[in-house]
Amino acid sequence: MGKPPSSGAAVMEFAGFKVVADPRLPPDAMIVTGHSDEESELTPEARRKRGQREREKAAGVEVIELKFSVTERAELDEGRAGRGSQGEPYTTTEYLKTLIRNDVMRLRNEREKLDGRICKNCQKALPRGCGGTWGREALCLLARSEIALAL
Repeated sequence: MGKPPSSGAAVMEFAGFKVVADPRLPPDAMIVTGHSDEESELTPEARRKRGQREREKAAGVEVIELKFSVTERAELDEGRAGRGSQGEPYTTTEYLKTLIRNDVMRLRNEREKLDGRICKNCQKALPRGCGGTWGREALCLLARSEIALAL
């Protein structure tokens, strides 16, 4: 259950919730931290949610927070609606995951086309090439391929 209370904090039950009395707060202040740890006291919804969080953690699912400007959010919504099907926009999660999968497939295809090509400058095959030694040279295939692969 979340972070443990800070040292010196008293933990007590209040109306079925764990409550932390933190000495840094005024004496009458309480912080409700959630349900009791006892499984029998959890609601069915809380048990399902706990199980879902445990399964996601075991599967390596990670929550990522993104911040968008007003313009970026409008572009996201335009893309979700424009790429959705049957008049239903993608959810933000579906849209972003689909973009990522499609970009990775495109990146792999582009790399595949470059792999094995010989740089005219150093005479070495990609993807290793010269390792960037000749990266500032106009003929360096490694430098040109990095530019071509950039978004």
